[in-house]
Amino acid sequence: MSDRRVALVSGCGKRDGIGAAIARGLSAAGHAVVVQDIATTGVKDVNEPTSAADPDWNGVESLVEELKAAGGAAAYVTGDISVEADVARMIGKAVETFGGIDIVVNNAGAPFSMGHGEIDKIDPEGWDRVMSINLRGTFLMCRAAAPYMRRKKWGRVINIASVAGRTGSKSNATYAASKAGVIALTQSIAMDLGPDGVTSNAILPGFILTTRSLSGMSKKLGKSEIDADTIAKATPNVPMARAGTPEDVAGAVVFLASDAASYISGQSIIVDGGNLRL
Repeated sequence: MSDRRVALVSGCGKRDGIGAAIARGLSAAGHAVVVQDIATTGVKDVNEPTSAADPDWNGVESLVEELKAAGGAAAYVTGDISVEADVARMIGKAVETFGGIDIVVNNAGAPFSMGHGEIDKIDPEGWDRVMSINLRGTFLMCRAAAPYMRRKKWGRVINIASVAGRTGSKSNATYAASKAGVIALTQSIAMDLGPDGVTSNAILPGFILTTRSLSGMSKKLGKSEIDADTIAKATPNVPMARAGTPEDVAGAVVFLASDAASYISGQSIIVDGGNLRL
């Protein structure tokens, strides 16, 4: 066992995903990292472009190998964050492997196609499943990690929400409502755990270029492949004049996980290139 801090990051099965980028950033910052997904390579969206196939990538297993090769301490675990027993086992894996849990990053999210559609077309079962992953899963992970952080009098809860949780989203009320719930949950946790030295913050990404965002564009435009020109047209109002990258989100997470962010709690950090200005 070492004095390094231990982070668990959910939703890390995609090579180009936000979760994998966060894991890389936290590992480079010196933290031991446990990476998670429901299956080793996550869940493929029904609208995922065919070019997203990656035969050389075995999800969280490959990510752990990558982090260890770079000199980091890493392990992986699979399970469903919406299932209480799975969450207890996954948090337990971090504690058993590295001696504790100091940082929890709730990044895992339901596939874009799940619960999608205009309000009168949404399948209630899809709504319930999105809520169980995005909101219940975040709650269960925070609930399971909190006692370890409280005992240590130090901890970081970092929940990946979305700008949609502030603005709503056409034909995607399920997702937007779940992320609004994550924002409120994050603020409430900040009040509950603040006296024990634990901060709780949400990161609200805008358009981030990942397989999942390409899946959403594929569905909306009816295209199996998305080219650079189409991506550029999707970000006309972004002052930074580009789509975001997973590394943009990871940078914010690494900062919030650091001692430099010890007096920042209950906040929603928007990472969208300046598009939503509050």
